[in-house]
Parts: sequence; C-alpha cells; structure tokens
Amino acid sequence: MKFFTTSLAFICSLAALSFSSVEGSSSAVSLSPVIQPPPAIEPIATQSKGNPVGQLAGYLKDSVVRMKDGSVQLYSNHKRCNDIRTKQRSYLSLAAATLPENEQKAAMKYNVSAGGISYEEYNFLGKGKEDRGKLANIMFMMVFSPNFVPYAFMFFPEMLPSPFAKPMKNMGLPHTKWHEISRERTHAVVQTLLDLEKAARIAPMISNINPFGKGKTRRMMEQMDRLGHDIGGLLLANDATGARGAELALKVLKDEIYTIEKPKKNHANLVSFPNAVVNGLGRALEAPSFNTLIPTFIVRGKVLNALKKIETADQFLVAQNIDLNSLSPDLLQEACSDRLIGGLGPSEDEMVERLESWLDTTVREPEKIVKKTGAHYNGNFARAALLCYNLLDGTRDGASASYLPRLLFQGQMSSSQTIENSGGKRKWK
Repeated sequence: MKFFTTSLAFICSLAALSFSSVEGSSSAVSLSPVIQPPPAIEPIATQSKGNPVGQLAGYLKDSVVRMKDGSVQLYSNHKRCNDIRTKQRSYLSLAAATLPENEQKAAMKYNVSAGGISYEEYNFLGKGKEDRGKLANIMFMMVFSPNFVPYAFMFFPEMLPSPFAKPMKNMGLPHTKWHEISRERTHAVVQTLLDLEKAARIAPMISNINPFGKGKTRRMMEQMDRLGHDIGGLLLANDATGARGAELALKVLKDEIYTIEKPKKNHANLVSFPNAVVNGLGRALEAPSFNTLIPTFIVRGKVLNALKKIETADQFLVAQNIDLNSLSPDLLQEACSDRLIGGLGPSEDEMVERLESWLDTTVREPEKIVKKTGAHYNGNFARAALLCYNLLDGTRDGASASYLPRLLFQGQMSSSQTIENSGGKRKWK
C-alpha cells in the first residue's frame, strides 16, 4: 500500500513539475544614457472555476497520460542509444581490423567518445546516460525511502529524467528558458563577487572562538583580497572581452595550469578554489535551478562532474574533427551554454567562433605545449578558470537578460554608444 501511495505521488509530482518551465521569444536590448523601463508583462488570463470533482478527475487523467508518454519516450530514447552504440562498436571493429593482432583487443574496447557517429548522436548518448541514472535514483528512493520522494521532487526538480520535464508556459511570462538561465547566471556572478569581498573584509565568526587560527584566517583574507584585485584588473583591462579576454585570463594563470611536477590531487580537484567561486560555478552550471542548501563539498563534486563531461565532449569534437558550422543552432547554443559562453541570443557565427576558441585553448594548444615541454596540464583548473571568465563576460554582454547588473558592469556610455540586439547580432554605433 505504501509503494502504491508513493507511486501515485510520483505521478502527480511529474505532472505538477512539468508545468514549471518557461517559453517565449527574445526581445531587443538598447542601452543609452536614458534607460528605458523593461517591457510591460501582459496580464495573466484567469481560468474560470469549474466543478472540483471534474477538475480532480482531469488532473489525474493528465497525470497518467504524462506518465505514460514520458515512459514511452524514455524507452524509445534507450533503444536509440543502443542503436548508436552499435554503430560505434561497428566502427571500432573496422578500425581494429587494420591493426596488428596484439593491438586489436585494446582498440575494440568501447568508450562513449568512440568515432563513427555525429556530435548530435554523441550528445544524445550523454543525455540518455543521465536519464537512466536519474531513473535508477528515483527507483532506489521509491523502494528504500518512499516517504521522502514527494519532498525530493519539490526541492530537486532536476532529478526527473528529461522526458518528464516538458517545457510549458510559466504564468504567461514572455520569457524563454535562456532568459532564465542568463538571469540566474548573472545573479550568480554578483553573489560570488559579494561573497569574495566579504571574505576579504570580514573574518569568519568561528575565528573569534579559535585563538590558534588567527594567522590562518589572516592569510586566507589576504588571499581573497588579492583574488578580488585580480578579478578587478581583468574587468578593467582594455579589450579583455570575448576570446581575447579568455586568452588573457589563462596567460595570467599559466603557472597554475602547466607545472613541471604532476599537480596534486587537491589542486586538480579544485580544493584550492575559494568556496564562493565553487558555489558560484555550481549555481551557474545548474541554472536556472540551484539549491542553495547543498554543502560546498557536494557542489564541488557536481562542478567536477560537469568539467569531466565537458572534457569528454571537447575530446570528441577535436578527435573526430567535427565541423562546428554543421551543428544545428539549438545544439550549438547548448554546447556553448554548457561552457557558459555568451549571453542571450548570440549569432551562429559568434557561437562557432567562441566554441572554436574554447577547443583551441583547452585541447589543441595544451597538447602542443605538453608534447613540446613535457609539462603537466591541469585541465580541470584551466576549464574552471575559463568557465569563471565566460561567466563574467556573459554578465557584461549587451544581450544579458539581467539588465540592471549589466548596466552596472558596462558603466555610463555616451549617446552615440548603443548596443543593439537584433536577431542575436550585437553592433556598436
């Protein structure tokens, strides 16, 4: 009986959460000394009240239909994943047939980044793996902790597999999911900068209790202060925008990224990153939904998993020599969003340019440097630093959805300097 009750709650939760996404269309952004107010939001049409019994019956019917459709879609996706893996294994078999017999076994070993498939199929495989993992977690909870399943859906809506999280209108607001992601990432930047400045100026409360940790606390505050000044220098540097700014940021951190000795585990796992930065990255990568109650060490694990996913995708794009211009606009924007590249609605040319620069910086150039000098490359540190820069750059972008922080970053401009965002293209006049 308890399992049945939990299953019913699961169905109802899926239906309720499926109504919590957003859709809409992008709008033009214009900046001038006279700031225009944001466009007015149309009033929400009220629904007429009906028979409560009929509404309940309709709600349960919709819940069952959504559960059925989501399950069918999940199974269809699983079958397609199997077909893609079959193509990869066939490709590996053909490639191994040309190798010596003692090397064939190792060459035929399957891995998700094997060739023979397109980037779209590779991306589909990754999403299928995530959905299966989420489904396994839900089934585990329904068996061993059924009473907590409804609360888990309430606080962690992203735990649902993608077929059950269908985008629907959110209160009639004219915004897309990219508006929400852009706004949440901007807020993550502002909150991180505030936390860094607070850490450099205000000692933790526990330091007043511990008389032996004052020296360590002082050094930590000095480190936060230096980091804040480094970020300020990057924000004020001339032409430190876009790909040029990314190159400048990595040039400053070159000694941290390339080392003579193998980087220590703590350094590779971003333990040396301030907690404020780790939390900011976690919030940005999981935008628009992020639970602020999660401890920092769990957020760090999520950031590392995201970095591993990005690294594998980077290696696939470079090893298979994927033409970025051949990617669909949606897939291209998703790939850039995973790397926190750009603001809201960039053009395809801009996305291709920035993604190509990312691959040059994180894959192609490090391979040349390591081969030439024999140095060790800390890929996690480099990618995390680039994510931080891209997050800052996207906040200052003229197409950022959070307009007030964007104006704060851009400062006062003359009347001849106007940013236009028409069709995703930004021009300075």
